[in-house]
Amino acid sequence: MKEHDLLEAVGGINVKFINNAGKVNTKKKHGYIKWISAVAAVFCLIVVTGTVIPKMIDHDGNIGDNLQSGNNAAGVENTDNKIDVAQNGLIDDVVEGVFVPAIELPEPSDIGTQDMVADMIGLIVYQGHIYTQTENYFGEDAQRIESLVGNHLGTAKGNIEEWSSQDEYATEFASTISGEVYAVNGYDDSFRICIRSEVEDENHNRVLWIEFYDCLNGITLTTGRDLFEERLHINERTETVQWQSHKDWDYGGENVRNADIDENVWNEFWDTVNDCTFIDTWNPDNQMSDPTSNHESIYDNPNQTHLILTMDDGSIVRIRLFEGGYVGYDHLGWYFVKIPEEIFNPLYETCGGTH
Repeated sequence: MKEHDLLEAVGGINVKFINNAGKVNTKKKHGYIKWISAVAAVFCLIVVTGTVIPKMIDHDGNIGDNLQSGNNAAGVENTDNKIDVAQNGLIDDVVEGVFVPAIELPEPSDIGTQDMVADMIGLIVYQGHIYTQTENYFGEDAQRIESLVGNHLGTAKGNIEEWSSQDEYATEFASTISGEVYAVNGYDDSFRICIRSEVEDENHNRVLWIEFYDCLNGITLTTGRDLFEERLHINERTETVQWQSHKDWDYGGENVRNADIDENVWNEFWDTVNDCTFIDTWNPDNQMSDPTSNHESIYDNPNQTHLILTMDDGSIVRIRLFEGGYVGYDHLGWYFVKIPEEIFNPLYETCGGTH
């Protein structure tokens, strides 16, 4: 598999410009939406080897459940502000859906070895879970969603870098970037938190910057509803939809188009996604999960398209559609919901999908 494709699987950092959003239904709504990805000053080196990433457990040996709440969720010790990180093992008895293993830092001796592929992404440790950076909002875009910034949760320490030890990593609010951490209104903080700060632009003006961090590891996803509705609230909150071809996305192009989607097609699509099961498409020894595919990885398939959804709260959700009925959240890597093509194709083809 190509390194470029692997980095796609774990989520690249891209700069996109979005104009004239189109409504989901036949009535078009026009407005200017601009999204710029702001890059964190320091990133964390994370091992990316398919699903072979150890899980996080608590002191009783229980798997940290992403949906837990409270001050001692997932094994955070109130006495010394530490959490446990397991060194090996995976869940292998999930009958349906997938377990997305928790993230583990590599040992410094492993860095640079040929058998390790790594990607640098931002992260924050909160209540025993690892949150990784997703969407960034800068300037006017940040002002548009500032009302989403909720209760203050703590201060990200900015103490993690590629040579950090597991002890440094396993501390509450350990992170790759410094800043004040807040809940995000309208979203469970077991799934999404944010950093709100002010940064200096090229004209030396102080401008608002808000960065979302999502917990997308150490969790079990059974059906699409677990992610797309219970966490992202797509079907109930999507206001506008745009699409971009994979070629334009791949080369950072600005050719983003309004989607003119029949409301019945949209509703049937997401109702089906919510009812279908997540699958893990990572299969390094053979082809992807679909035995009829000619691609070593789902990310090798050029027949894909990108959806940019603007929520009614002003936030952005990015969805990737692959030929064959695969529906995924851009930041989730190898894990997709596969739906019947007779329901998938009408929306996929309307939004530039190719075969």
